[in-house]
Amino acid sequence: MKDLSRARSANASQRGFTLIELMIVVAIVAILAAIAYPSYREQVAKSRRADVQRALQEAEQYMRRFYSARDTFAGVVLPSGLVTSPRPGAGAAAYNIQLIEGAAVVGVVAGTPTTQASTFTLRAVRTGSMTGDRCGDFQITNTGVKTMLNAAAGATMADCFKAS
Repeated sequence: MKDLSRARSANASQRGFTLIELMIVVAIVAILAAIAYPSYREQVAKSRRADVQRALQEAEQYMRRFYSARDTFAGVVLPSGLVTSPRPGAGAAAYNIQLIEGAAVVGVVAGTPTTQASTFTLRAVRTGSMTGDRCGDFQITNTGVKTMLNAAAGATMADCFKAS
């Protein structure tokens, strides 16, 4: 009988992991997380940038439809669905989209230049989780010129503002 109880107690003491084994596993997981997390964050940022570029294009199309109907940009206001990216209700805002109207001289009447709101600039300003993004803020004009503002050194249009 004693031999049987010794065998059981020997097996019982050999079950489980030692503290050293657990610490090795924790260290390996920490190293993998340190490698994977920055990659994950960059992929999320790329996704947010693609979202805001789509939103800027939608806002640009809205502006063109407005101009086609009224022959001016005067009085235009972006609809609530186009002022943030992602859209309201689809998650926390990563960019706020601003409309900047411009005026151009279209003629001279009795020596006084007349202007018409015939230009616009749409600017996507980083907010929330994208505040520190290396690509900065995005901008598109009525002529289709795309630029980046406040971008980190080394950030390029080719990396940040994909052609569509």
